[in-house]
Amino acid sequence: MVVNEEKEFEVAMGGTLLGTLQSQGIFLSSACGGSGSCGQCRCQVPEGGGNILPTETGFFSRKQMQAYWRLGCQTKVKENMKVVVPEEVFGVNEWECTVVSNRNVASFIKEFTVRLPEGEKMDFKPGSYSQIKIPKYDLKFTEFDIDERFRSEWDKFKMWSLACRNEEETIRAYSMANYPAEGNIITLNVRIATPPFDRAAGGWKAVKPGIGSTFIFNLKPGDKVKMSGPYGDFHILDTKREMLYIGGGAGMAPLRAHLLHLFKTLKTTDRTISYWYGARSKNEIFYEEDFRAIEKEFPNFKFNIALSEPRPEDNWTGYVGFIHQVILNHYLIDHEAPEDIEFYMCGPGPMAKAVEGMLDSLGVPREMLHFDDFG
Repeated sequence: MVVNEEKEFEVAMGGTLLGTLQSQGIFLSSACGGSGSCGQCRCQVPEGGGNILPTETGFFSRKQMQAYWRLGCQTKVKENMKVVVPEEVFGVNEWECTVVSNRNVASFIKEFTVRLPEGEKMDFKPGSYSQIKIPKYDLKFTEFDIDERFRSEWDKFKMWSLACRNEEETIRAYSMANYPAEGNIITLNVRIATPPFDRAAGGWKAVKPGIGSTFIFNLKPGDKVKMSGPYGDFHILDTKREMLYIGGGAGMAPLRAHLLHLFKTLKTTDRTISYWYGARSKNEIFYEEDFRAIEKEFPNFKFNIALSEPRPEDNWTGYVGFIHQVILNHYLIDHEAPEDIEFYMCGPGPMAKAVEGMLDSLGVPREMLHFDDFG
């Protein structure tokens, strides 16, 4: 196998191109873990790739297919091959990392932090993501360490009855919540992915919980995990435009990385920047102290929270409702030029869809909306 006309390897036949490249230290992005659903493990295979498969054609234009673009996870290594990968791939590394902490920051979200080996550091831009190797396992949710403050929610939804068995090694991708100046750590915000809840039956449907999130929720300080990165292009644009950040749930991660870099490292004072975060109740708000501290130091920054279902005990006097509607009603409706704002978004699918619709109704060009695909 020849890669980019300069690297030549002898490899075994039969595996996927994605896995074969990984075995040689070349890490293509693969947010879905090689299942063929994300379309990110793109490369060109001018020789030896065979015919493109039906599982790949939806990700490429006719012109791209004529230029031998393929998905690494769908392409089998069957003969001598010539492969062309993006140059930035050679900046991706893999490490065996040590778990430093794994704590609940919300009912179903953990802040998961690992340390890279001594002397190692990931060279990344804020908004990048990393990939974590998920081994085979058989876990029960009763094995998780859940903070006492959040256990009532786990009781309410009968979370302790869940279990997950992973029968093959795979990979999962998570955006990093840390920014470069924090050193040789990787911090993720991971939401436990549960099966659909059957309200009529009062229990979970017979669907497997998230393979990656189950594994991560069970990790303890001192455990070892293999992680690689950096990947992705959800980065800060170097302009002077106003910036408006929109987040929800574990979508907090890359937005925190952006904002802490903008203010703690770059000391940005020449751009108007606001962050609008949506949560269900007060118990689901996290990192608020980070953003309130920035507000105090930088008058050009404002942090706003909206709760969709505040509890009586929250004594909430702030914004109430879905975040897209709150932004519209309390800011954008009176903004003289929303089409000139750079929007950065990360959050659950329904939120993203609602925000896109709202911005479209205001005439905001699609190219002004930048989002970290939560899917």
